[in-house]
Amino acid sequence: MTDVVQKLWGFCNTLRHDGINYGDYIEQLTYLLFLKLADEKGVPVPDGFGWTRLLELSGTDLTDHYQDALRRLGREKGLLGDIFAGALSKFREPVNLKKLILLINETEWAELDVDLKAEAYEGLLQKYAAEQKGAGQYFTPRAAIRAIVRCVRPDIGQARIIRSTIPPSARPAS
Repeated sequence: MTDVVQKLWGFCNTLRHDGINYGDYIEQLTYLLFLKLADEKGVPVPDGFGWTRLLELSGTDLTDHYQDALRRLGREKGLLGDIFAGALSKFREPVNLKKLILLINETEWAELDVDLKAEAYEGLLQKYAAEQKGAGQYFTPRAAIRAIVRCVRPDIGQARIIRSTIPPSARPAS
């Protein structure tokens, strides 16, 4: 288990304290990590909806603004819209959202010498599977499959291979 996965799994304690279940850990961490990475890499985000604004707010102002930001970013064109389409915050307590934002802010994620997305996703899925008593395997959520396909936009040959590996009920519309 890499240090990155250990760090992210530690963050999950904050999610757990907020009543967020295992199945939602990756999704909730992903939204915040993408906003932090966008800030680090200078990716344009609509004014007032980026990482800096989340650092400035607290209390119900923070949870309300964060939910508004997810909706606003989900309406953007391009990659931001793909990432945040249908995004919902599962945080109930502002103090837990603020704590997680501050924990994520302690690290310069873009400077890490790892494929953050792959490490985080694979590592957290493994931890999740291990925590589920008797769950010897894990599955990629349908929403994640659809988002990956939209972002990667494989050519027709790749699409056939990808499509053949996805259960029919999880396949995105052609």
